[in-house]
Amino acid sequence: MKFRNILILLACLIQLGQAPDSLSQEVGDGRPTITPIRTGGKIVVDGKLNDAAWRTAASSEHFVQREPFEGALVSEKTTIYLTFDDRFLYVVVRCDDSDVSQLVANELRRDAVLIDNDCVELFLDTYHDHRTAFFFATNALGAQRDAIITADASGEEQNWDWNGVWENASTIDSAGWTAEFAIPFQTLRFRDGDNVEWGLNVSRLIPRKREEAYWTPIKRDYGWSGKYRVSVYGHLMGLGVLKQPGEFELKPFVLAGTERDFEKQSSTEFRKGLGFDLKYHLTPNITADLSINTDFAQVEADQEQTNLTRFELLFPEKRDFFLEGASIFRFGERTYSPLMPASVLFFSRRIGLSDDNTVIPLLGGAKITGKTDGLSIGLLNMTADRSTYRNDDDQEVSVQRTNFGVLRLRQDVLENSTIGFIALNKQSLEHGSYNRGVGVDANFYLSPNTQVGGFLAKSFSPDMKGNDIAGYADFVYSDDLFSIFLNQNTVQDNFNPEMGYFQRTGIRRSEVSLGISPRPGILSIRQIVFFNDFHYIANQQGGLEARYNYVAIWSQFVDGASLLAMMSWNVENLTESFDLSDDVVISTGGYRFANLFAQFDSDKSKVLSGSLLGRVGKFYDGDIVGYGGSLNLKVGSHVAWNIQCERNVIDVSNGNVTTTLLGTRFTYAFSPWLFAKAFIQWNSEKREILANILLSLIHTPGSDLFVVYNDELSTQGGGVSSLYRTLLLKFTYLFSL
Repeated sequence: MKFRNILILLACLIQLGQAPDSLSQEVGDGRPTITPIRTGGKIVVDGKLNDAAWRTAASSEHFVQREPFEGALVSEKTTIYLTFDDRFLYVVVRCDDSDVSQLVANELRRDAVLIDNDCVELFLDTYHDHRTAFFFATNALGAQRDAIITADASGEEQNWDWNGVWENASTIDSAGWTAEFAIPFQTLRFRDGDNVEWGLNVSRLIPRKREEAYWTPIKRDYGWSGKYRVSVYGHLMGLGVLKQPGEFELKPFVLAGTERDFEKQSSTEFRKGLGFDLKYHLTPNITADLSINTDFAQVEADQEQTNLTRFELLFPEKRDFFLEGASIFRFGERTYSPLMPASVLFFSRRIGLSDDNTVIPLLGGAKITGKTDGLSIGLLNMTADRSTYRNDDDQEVSVQRTNFGVLRLRQDVLENSTIGFIALNKQSLEHGSYNRGVGVDANFYLSPNTQVGGFLAKSFSPDMKGNDIAGYADFVYSDDLFSIFLNQNTVQDNFNPEMGYFQRTGIRRSEVSLGISPRPGILSIRQIVFFNDFHYIANQQGGLEARYNYVAIWSQFVDGASLLAMMSWNVENLTESFDLSDDVVISTGGYRFANLFAQFDSDKSKVLSGSLLGRVGKFYDGDIVGYGGSLNLKVGSHVAWNIQCERNVIDVSNGNVTTTLLGTRFTYAFSPWLFAKAFIQWNSEKREILANILLSLIHTPGSDLFVVYNDELSTQGGGVSSLYRTLLLKFTYLFSL
């Protein structure tokens, strides 16, 4: 108990100040309200309304469209029912349908994207802070998808890789379909209380009509990610006395299998491992996670990317330990521009992965995340073991045993605004070398559609002192018709964020992005977006390093298809050369070049869908022609197959380069709890084939069995030879105590 008290004391000491919940809404604010009655009867989660408890459950059927007719009632009657007992919140969404034969239901796998299926989505603001929400979704087949939504309205911090423990079932009949949810209170985080009140929204998506309807109306002016605007949700009243159940969740794992590095080993070696993850609820709102012998054998391989720049590629985080609560640790630039990756002070892939994405063993770590009285708290500590490996250039790389630590605080202020602090420490446990960073940030809502934000950060490295500051500020306005995004940042020459992701240092960058998005109502166009995105990048002395200007038209059609056409004008003043391939170098000097890019995506709700893309124009002192596409096939509810290809042909003064990426992903879903997946890629630049095959079984809620096969093959010399191969079995079991 002493350890628990120390951690609670830490949370209290780092509190920035007690702040009353100024956002609490009074009933009568015009938003819908529902008050369920606690049930004493048994409820069987079967996707039906047969249980007696549903005859007395609270219900509501007032759903309003956002698309295609804003403000109109939903075209197909939709009714929600709610009740609860000591352990679960139960929700049923009844979706009447005038033509059941037109239902789109072709996703069965857990965490599949469901927005192109007939589906319902449930949003629960359990803190009732109007800023964060738990998200649960299912379709007419009973597939599960869940997430944690934060950063009200911006949509930039949606954690889609969070996996909660919950039950559901769906049934289809002659008059429509029914979805039933049973969400354990232990899966959620909320304040204990005598008169608990939550925020609530429910949506229904009807893909054949491209219709979105919500229990709490969501205006188009809230922007593309408007359904994540937690501050406008309705009210779930009458939950009475609620107390967070259970203090511990223990999830041990057993790992067994074989592996062989064909360049180093003469025979296959046996691999085994034991470890566990532990959750401990320090308070109802603050959770500690402990991980020993952390392993991510089941994580899918990164998708190969073609790199035609001199900068490091940005690969997304996929490991569940780092994903849960990841939004708390985010500190950096806003991510509104899809054309330039955002710079962030903490990038969790720096832990346990080398610069060339080689896996570094993790000994274990701990994390504390949660929220109390408007203060979001994140504390992470992880130790990576020493490791030695050979990189792609056949050079031996040695990695020291290293500890990584992060402290993140973010205080709610005013309405939907925040101020925050972060501190980072990367410390060698063998030689004493270190890299550290601190920063403060803020985001303020000036109106429901207007934000300003920014940060100031400093790094600390023994051999890089002075000129080690980075700063950023932005202005955002966005509604259904207009968007404005302005930002300015400066990154000094010696700013060295080794735990972060910054493409450039020693620069000053300005960005101006303007867009207008009319709804013309012609040529089957639902909305068309005209935008101009301009970037000006100078060094710290004011000399031009690069200038990019993107002018584009993006059209969304009534059937869900889309078309993008974009022209770019580029200026690059290179002070250092870089390798485009092993044989081709882009030399120093000034370059002016422009090219045209276009992409068409068809309606993804169809059995057969796909995309086509092309690029043509100048590239530095030469030419580029690029093309590619993808094909998606969904056969019934079980089979999904995707194939994609991208090819670039480049001719510059120093030589020619042709890059080809081929990838295919085949998934067979036996049920929402059991699926098999094969992901195979070929990269012409690396001359490698990567195969990743996974069998995943959720044998009990929250507990898994994984069978994983990985093979890395070389295609150099015209033949195929094995480089590295693993076959692993991983078994986990969740104990709730």
